[in-house]
Amino acid sequence: MTGGRAGAVDDLASLLLAVGRHGDTDLVARAEQALVGAKPRLWLVLNGAGRRGLWNVSAWAGGAARRVATDHPGPLELLLAACHPDGFVREAAVAALSELDDVIVLPALALRAADWVPEVRDRARRACRRHLDRAPTEAVTFLAPVALALRARQAGGWLAAALEGLLRDGPPAALTAALAAEDWRTRRVAHAIGLDTGRLGIDQLVRAATTDTDLPIRIMCAEAAIRVARATGDRDVPRRLLTSGTAAVRAEAVRALAAVGEVAPAAEALADRSALVRATAQAVVRGAGTDPATRYRVLLAEQQPPDPSVIAGLGETGTSSDADLLRPWLAHPSSRGRAEAVRALRRRGHTSPQLLLPLLADPVGSVTRQVTLSLLHQSDTLDERSLRPLLGQPHPPHVRVAAYRLLRAHGPWTRISVDLHLVNDPGHAIAADARTDLADWLRHDAATAYSVPRGPRADELSALLAEAEPILGPEQTRLLRFHLGLPT
Repeated sequence: MTGGRAGAVDDLASLLLAVGRHGDTDLVARAEQALVGAKPRLWLVLNGAGRRGLWNVSAWAGGAARRVATDHPGPLELLLAACHPDGFVREAAVAALSELDDVIVLPALALRAADWVPEVRDRARRACRRHLDRAPTEAVTFLAPVALALRARQAGGWLAAALEGLLRDGPPAALTAALAAEDWRTRRVAHAIGLDTGRLGIDQLVRAATTDTDLPIRIMCAEAAIRVARATGDRDVPRRLLTSGTAAVRAEAVRALAAVGEVAPAAEALADRSALVRATAQAVVRGAGTDPATRYRVLLAEQQPPDPSVIAGLGETGTSSDADLLRPWLAHPSSRGRAEAVRALRRRGHTSPQLLLPLLADPVGSVTRQVTLSLLHQSDTLDERSLRPLLGQPHPPHVRVAAYRLLRAHGPWTRISVDLHLVNDPGHAIAADARTDLADWLRHDAATAYSVPRGPRADELSALLAEAEPILGPEQTRLLRFHLGLPT
């Protein structure tokens, strides 16, 4: 679809309308099933399209009220009519949808329960309340995703609050359905209510903490599981959480085990991939009277090549004298190992350009970024002539960007020279950035440049400005010459 997002939604509405009016029974059923399983986002964009008046397909828009009232349209047409820009059409559609005993109507009723027209909103809310009372589990499954996605809107809080009340005080099956819902908002609310009411068992908490796809749910349940474990003296729960794929959960498990005197898990976690878990483990090990750097040095000697997390850990806990142990791993076979070695050396105060500049052209961007961070504070000491070739086309984009950042920080005249060279090469990937940077220099830095370029540098900038004038325009060129002290 070439019309962008709005055009794609318009096409989808047209397609659904055509299926609803002219499709065979099987096609209509498949379209309805797709809508039942759709994420809230689809319902919201369809609703938004209705508010923008996209329903100008065929003659349906003008005759929608008549069709809803007299022609007994099918569910697909009614769902589209419920998103019509005319409030009378939406109200008629909601009335018709309320008579259908089909879960497909529930997301549309959830939309209209937050309608901006009171008559539409009240009718939809009465229908939602009937579904909540009559079939609470079904209502939670199909009302909650859209209702919770709308809760921040002006009229969106009513249905979300009603659903929360159902989960809190209604039948247990409703909470069970919400805990297993595909929609993350529904699961998040259900877990929060289950925790608040004490209706989640320890196994449920551990399972959610280790397997749920929603990070806040994993953290919420891990913290609750560990609180229960501490209260009951259960050490098995935090041990099970050590295998979680979530760093915050593993860190909490390490901390909980340390609180009952188990330091061994912290010693194992010193080499965790996550900096959060490593920091937690390092604090525990120190509290037990051991310097974590000692363990990192041993691991660095034992592992060939060492795990990148071991390199990172020694950088976090070691001393300046550990640079000799870290330096060889600038040639680590993995890019993460090289990046961690650069970072570790920077933490320990070793950022020699002679040591790090060869890695600026590393084929992996994460390494180059670490090198750039290490060299930026001393960019004015770098050899401009060695950096300029890295701007060239043979080098990958991340290397060109790194060289550009260092040259910009080298000094004002180098910065302007590099910008003008790039502006004069319109095909260069950074040419637009360079032009923006020249404008930024004029806007923010030119007035405080209390010196001007001299000698060969002045001649170079004057020639570059003459070449760039057709691109920059006469006014910007004149301003640059003025602030650079060059003849106009």
